[in-house]
Amino acid sequence: MPVECHTDMFIYESNTDLTTVASLIQDAKRILVTTHAKPDGDAIGSTMALKRAMPDKVEVVLMGPVSSAMRSVAGTTPWHDASQGMPAGGEDLILVVDTGAFSQVELMADWIRDRSDHVVVIDHHASGNEMGARRYVDSTAASCTILIKELLHEMGVVINGGTGSVAEALYCGLATDTGWFRHSNADARAFRVAAELLEIGLNRDGLYRTIEETAAPSRLALQARAMQSIEYVLDGRGAIMSLRPEDFKETGGTQGELPGVVNVPLQISTVEFAVLMCCEDGQETKLSFRSKPPFTPGSPFVNVSDLANKLGGGGHVHASGARVMGSIENARVILDEAVSQLETGS
Repeated sequence: MPVECHTDMFIYESNTDLTTVASLIQDAKRILVTTHAKPDGDAIGSTMALKRAMPDKVEVVLMGPVSSAMRSVAGTTPWHDASQGMPAGGEDLILVVDTGAFSQVELMADWIRDRSDHVVVIDHHASGNEMGARRYVDSTAASCTILIKELLHEMGVVINGGTGSVAEALYCGLATDTGWFRHSNADARAFRVAAELLEIGLNRDGLYRTIEETAAPSRLALQARAMQSIEYVLDGRGAIMSLRPEDFKETGGTQGELPGVVNVPLQISTVEFAVLMCCEDGQETKLSFRSKPPFTPGSPFVNVSDLANKLGGGGHVHASGARVMGSIENARVILDEAVSQLETGS
C-alpha cells in the first residue's frame, strides 16, 4: 500500500498569499499548470480557467485517464498528455492545482520534486505533502476554482463568459465539487461565486448535460453490479460496494464511468457513510469514500477523510479517496480494520 511519508513537523497550510502568487504569475514568461491524475470537474475547471485566462503564457499538462465528459468540458482548449512525455522545458513557474499530495501526481512526482523551488500549490484540501516552495491552501473553499477565481481577481483579469470561457471552467469546478450545490460545502461563499459566474454568462444546463447525462449503457451495468454487491457494516451505518476485474470485463465499462455511484447508498436513512472499492486490473484497488453531513450543524458525523488516511489516501471530511496495491480482498482487510476504529467527528 503506497503511503506518503509525513514528518511530525510538517503542517499542510499556506505559506504564501494570493498577492504573492499573482505577482509570480505576472512575472513569469512560461507557466506549466497541472493537477491530480484522473482529473475531475474541479481539476479540469481549475486548469482550463488558467489556460483560458492566459492562453499565451500557460501550458496545461494532465495525467489520465481523462474521461470523455472532462474532455468535452475542456473542448478546444489545448492540453498536453503527461503519458506522452513532458513538454519541452523552459517553464519558470509550475502551478499544481486541486491537490498537494504526491500520491495523486505519481506520474509527475519526480519531475515536480526536481523543480520544487519554482512550484506553487493552490489547493482546497485539508491534507497534503511538502510539494513545492510555496503553497496557498484554503480548506474552507468549496472548490479549487473559487481560489482560482480569487487569484484572477487579484491579477486584475477580466473573466469572460460563454461556451469555452473562463466563467464556464470556474463554474464547472464549483458545481461538481458541491454535487451541483447539494453537498454541505455549498455554503454562502459558494453560492455568491456561482451567482457572479452566472451573471457573467454560461450555459448551465448544457454543462450539466455534458458532465452528468452522457453515460454509456456500461455505466448502468456497472452501477447495477455495485448495488448488488452492497454489504452493510456497523449495524447499517456503513455500506461497502465492490467491483472486481470480471465486472469491468463483462460489462465493458471502466472506472472513469463511475462518478457518483458511491453516493447512491447514502439514500438509505440509516447509512451514514459509503465506500466503493474498484479493482479493474487485479493489481490495484481504488476506494472512494462518502458520508452525510449531520442533520444539525455541530452534531457528530463520519469523517471519511480519517478512513482514507488510514489507507494512505485523503480528501475532505465527506468525500475522500485512497488506493491499495493488490486485490479487493487485500484492500478489504485493511478497510475493515479502519472501519472498526471509526469515530465520528464534528
